[in-house]
Amino acid sequence: MNIVYIHSSYNPNDLIGNWFQVTRQWIRDNGGDAFFAIKYTHRQVQPDDIQVGNSLSCGIHARMFDRFWLQDCFSYLATRKFLRRLDEIKPDIIHCHVVNDCFMHLGLFCNYVNKRGIKVVWTFHDARVLTGACACPCYAECDQWKTECRRCPKEKRFIAPRHEWMNGVSLVHKYRKKHIGSIQDLTIVTPSQWMKSLVDQSYLRDKKCVVINNGINLSVFHPVPSTIKEEYAIPADKKWLLSVANPIWQMKGRDYLLRLVDELPDEYYMILVGCLPKDVEALKGRCNVLAFPRVARERLVQFYSVADLFINPTLADNFPTVNLECQACGTPVVAFDSDGTRETVDPNSGVVVERANYDALKKAILDFHFEGVEEKCVYFARQYNQEHTVQQYIQLYRSL
Repeated sequence: MNIVYIHSSYNPNDLIGNWFQVTRQWIRDNGGDAFFAIKYTHRQVQPDDIQVGNSLSCGIHARMFDRFWLQDCFSYLATRKFLRRLDEIKPDIIHCHVVNDCFMHLGLFCNYVNKRGIKVVWTFHDARVLTGACACPCYAECDQWKTECRRCPKEKRFIAPRHEWMNGVSLVHKYRKKHIGSIQDLTIVTPSQWMKSLVDQSYLRDKKCVVINNGINLSVFHPVPSTIKEEYAIPADKKWLLSVANPIWQMKGRDYLLRLVDELPDEYYMILVGCLPKDVEALKGRCNVLAFPRVARERLVQFYSVADLFINPTLADNFPTVNLECQACGTPVVAFDSDGTRETVDPNSGVVVERANYDALKKAILDFHFEGVEEKCVYFARQYNQEHTVQQYIQLYRSL
C-alpha cells in the first residue's frame, strides 16, 4: 500500500507530523511507502517532502484570493507536475488535510483521483471545504454554506482577503461543490461529532463520514513537578487560572479574559499564554496577572500542572485539544459551549457554559469546586491518546 498525505504545511513534531511518521513506519513495515506533499515554502522542509507549486504559482494563486476571494482553480501547471509525481508513486490512498490554501488546482486533482480510481480520505480540520472561503461559519454567524454561499459577511471573518476588490465566494463554493462533490471514493473524517453535524447539513451529506478524535501525546502531557509559583512569587493562597491560545485574540476570547483580569476578586491570579504583544505590554506590572507571548512546550506542561483551573472562552473550535492537554496534567476546565468544545471537557470535573455568556463564565469560576477533580481530569484525557488516533486511521486505511 502507498499513501500520500497532502497538507499546506507541517513539522515532524506537530499533530499531523506525528500521525505521518507512525503511518509511514507501519506502511514500510508492510512493504509499502508513504509520502508527504506540502504547499511550496521558502523555509527548509523535510528531505522527502514533495513541494506543490513554486513562488510564482502560489503567489498568483494567493493574489487572486487577496483581491477577488478566488481560489482552488489556479496553479494549473504546478498541479499537473504534482500529478505526474503521483503517477510515479501510484498511491492507493491520498489523505487530504488542509488543501484549500492557494496551492492546488482542485478540478485537476479531483478528476485525477476519479480517473485513477484512487481512494481519498479527507480530514476536516475546519469547515473550509464546506464553504466558499470560511473556516468558521458558526463564528461568523453565517449559514449560507448550507445552500449556496453568496457573499461573505464583513463581520467576524476568520480567513479573508487583505485587499478586497470583488467577493467571489459564490463562484468558489459552486466550484467546490462541483469538483469535491464529484470524488467517487471519498471518506470524510471529522475530529468531532460537531463537525460531522456540519457535514451532514452540507453538499457532502451523502458521502461516507466517520469521527476520529484528535489525540494528545500522553508521554508529554501528564502531571509534572513545577516551581512556577516560586519563580514568579505567586502567593500560595491564590487560585491560579490559566488560559492558552496561539494567539489569544478575539475569536479565542481575548475580551472575556481581559475583563476577568479586571473583575475577579483578589484571591484569583491569571496566567495568559499566547497574548498579543500589545496585551503583554499593557498587562505588565499588574499584580494579579502574568502575560506571555508564548512558551516552550516543556514549560507549558509545567503551567498546566500547577494551575488550579483552565479557562477557555474560545468562540470557535473544531476539537480543542488544549482542553485535553491541561486535563491530562490534572487541571479542570471551564469553557464556553462553542462548536466541538463540549466534547473535550470532562463532565464530571469541568464546566461548560453558554457560548459568549460572560456572566455565566465568571459565575462558573467563582462557584467552582476544586476538591477531588484532578484524578477525574487525568482519567478523562487518557481516553484521547494520540497513539489510539493513529491506530484508528490505520484501521480506516486497511478497510479501504
